Amino acid sequence: MALSISELNAVSHEYFDDAIIQEVYDEIPFLALLKSKKKINTDGGTQIQFPIRYKALGTYQTTSPRQQIVFQSEETRTAGVVDWGYVTATTMMHWDEKVKNSGKGKIVDLLKDKAVELKDEFYEGFSDDIWATTARPTNGIERLNTIVDAADTYAGIAVADDANWKAVEDSTNTTLTLRLLQGLRNDATFGKSKPSYHFTTRDLLSKYESILQPHVRYDSSDVKRALDLGFDAVSFYGAAVMADPHIPANYWFGLDLDSFELRTHPEFAFTVSDWKEMHQAGFPHAVSKIMTATCQLVCKLRKTSFKCSALNADL
Repeated sequence: MALSISELNAVSHEYFDDAIIQEVYDEIPFLALLKSKKKINTDGGTQIQFPIRYKALGTYQTTSPRQQIVFQSEETRTAGVVDWGYVTATTMMHWDEKVKNSGKGKIVDLLKDKAVELKDEFYEGFSDDIWATTARPTNGIERLNTIVDAADTYAGIAVADDANWKAVEDSTNTTLTLRLLQGLRNDATFGKSKPSYHFTTRDLLSKYESILQPHVRYDSSDVKRALDLGFDAVSFYGAAVMADPHIPANYWFGLDLDSFELRTHPEFAFTVSDWKEMHQAGFPHAVSKIMTATCQLVCKLRKTSFKCSALNADL
């Protein structure tokens, strides 16, 4: 006999649903690292607003002990504003699936498989969104490719209005070399802030490993953090270099993770619904479940991250 709605939900709550939410964070290297650094935070409101100091105060000067000092101030701050992104993934259990999987044990097995499938669908879609090179759709998740850019407007602030509000970008070099990465890292260093994690394709990671000098160390605290989370990583100036299969070909990102956050709405922070009957939708013997997230990527300092977009792992 098939399980009732209440029995389906009881089993789901006890064994599957909570794990889905945590596994979405843990399966995506970028989100797993943000989570480990406590950079996934809840927020409310109609939009997400965050302060930015976009230029120097400019009041430093040499003086004499009896010179009158003129006090002055300068507007150095503005606010970045981003809209929420809304994303979903759904699954259903149809009439024939109930028939073929009748019996408590079989239904529980099917529920487990559908929970894994729902998580995988959401994980794939969210990963593709984060690393996509296409423009952010209305109500979508902001792309790292847009945030880490030397010309694109982000958070309502145009580079033309603030020359410091841009990342370091290279779209001409096709050969990956240590000198290239060193130069980009230098350009993206501001005080103590600099790229702390590097993300690239598997082929480019292999290329990087092949050009490492014999004495280069493979261990660092950031590499250990990545390894502890279950991801392969090597080191570049102590920063972990990792591969993500969702990163487009030819790309290498050096990200200052301290400047990034994932803001989630407290009511829709990667939540999974109960199983719902679909009688009114015209499927009297089917049930459905939906996973939703209202969230957005936030970057408070663009200039300490970089990207390459034309690298060829075969050169």
